[in-house]
Amino acid sequence: MARKFVSIWFPYIATDLMTRHSPAWQDTPLALFIESDSKLVISAVNSAAELEGIMVGMTVTDARAILNDLKVLPYKQNKQLASLKALTRLMERMTPITSITGIDSIFLDMTGGTHLFGGEQAFIERLTNWLNKLGISARIALAETPGAAWALSHYGKTGTIVEQGKLKEAISSLPVSALRITAETSIKLKRVGITRIQDLINLPRQALIKRFGMQLTERLDQALGNATELIVPEIIRAPLLVRSTFEEPICEREALESALSHLLEKLIFRLTASGISATLLDLNVKKVNGAHQKLSVGIANPSQEKTRFCRLFQEKLGIIDPGFGIETITLFAAKTETLNYRQRDILGGDVVSEALEKLVDTLGNRVGFNAVQRFKPAKSWKPGCDFYRAPIKSDTTNNDDWPTPPGLRPITLLSEPIPIKVVASRNFLEAPTIIGRGSSLRRIFYAAGPERILPEWWEEDPKWPCYRDYWRVEDEVGERLWLYRQKDTWFLHGFFA
Repeated sequence: MARKFVSIWFPYIATDLMTRHSPAWQDTPLALFIESDSKLVISAVNSAAELEGIMVGMTVTDARAILNDLKVLPYKQNKQLASLKALTRLMERMTPITSITGIDSIFLDMTGGTHLFGGEQAFIERLTNWLNKLGISARIALAETPGAAWALSHYGKTGTIVEQGKLKEAISSLPVSALRITAETSIKLKRVGITRIQDLINLPRQALIKRFGMQLTERLDQALGNATELIVPEIIRAPLLVRSTFEEPICEREALESALSHLLEKLIFRLTASGISATLLDLNVKKVNGAHQKLSVGIANPSQEKTRFCRLFQEKLGIIDPGFGIETITLFAAKTETLNYRQRDILGGDVVSEALEKLVDTLGNRVGFNAVQRFKPAKSWKPGCDFYRAPIKSDTTNNDDWPTPPGLRPITLLSEPIPIKVVASRNFLEAPTIIGRGSSLRRIFYAAGPERILPEWWEEDPKWPCYRDYWRVEDEVGERLWLYRQKDTWFLHGFFA
């Protein structure tokens, strides 16, 4: 069966959403702005503003110089993405395989499904009319590949339907930017005179890869159907929420604790059945007088353990004032993640320390998880630059695979190395023999080294004009030091325990 993909592009979705809430702005020139480098820059316009010459990328000042009565509002990308997800969910009426691409487009896999709507042409017309009734402008195209459908919806004629086996003819006249390549690659192609897709098709692939990278040929093959492009459907989980309503309002803490324990059991059961775990739970209490009170507890890593959440709620339940009684409590898994399986030892105990988890959970709920930080390895050999601090729950790039330095590092590292007197041979391979500490000279009983650390060639650092040879030494009074020689000068950089 021939594959059929539909690409839907919403060129004015940001302003269309504004117009849906305020229909009076339908024919009013409207622009949305963001703040960039202390300037207000236009990031979206409606068709009325576009006709007046207002373009994305202009500053608000320049736009108002062109059109004095231009209506300007702040751009909210989060709301746009939320609306796009809602539209994608609605598209599931037509096909179960729907996917968001970028911030303004949707893919539909309509393979074997268009006949249910009267054929391909009838489906496109019904989809267009339905979106128009919602007040959303759209450009739609249907083709055998997602890449070709996307190219035609963005750069071709809306409503285009590509016949079987005519992909090359359909997209060859489109600009190279229709291949979803980066703007930088598109500019490079235009500089050498390649402006249309047809200019690329017959060029040697190896030369294109060498000069413009793999993405260009990959996108071209995907658009022409020579390479597979998967459409990953959006997975929208139903909210994990449990609720208890009492026949008689409760006021005692013991009754509230019992009800919370019961709700936790029900919620953990649902989490387990869904194969996910929670990192943040919200408890909402509704009182007889209609007032609401909310408690939230979070944990550092995903879990399905009832006792873990119960212990954290115990610390906060005293905040709740039942007043004349509580009639409803609701427990909601506000943040969930894929279940994190952990290795256990042969006797069933956790390899990871439970005491550490409890400490992090407690501190995180009291002072905030951003305030609880950990050290992570940075990709540098330079002492003092080989680690950084990150929140315990941060999603920063994982550098844990960065290799451990070949030599030991001191527990105490000085922020600025101190020049020190050392008696040593000019041969850098021979260990120092005497060290000056204060007004006294001490003999060195033990020395290990040298460990040579080179400056990072991609960064100029005046403190690292050349390599350093580091030594671990212990003097006659038992002091263990970390020294280095830079040319003929010695420095003290840290202390071992």
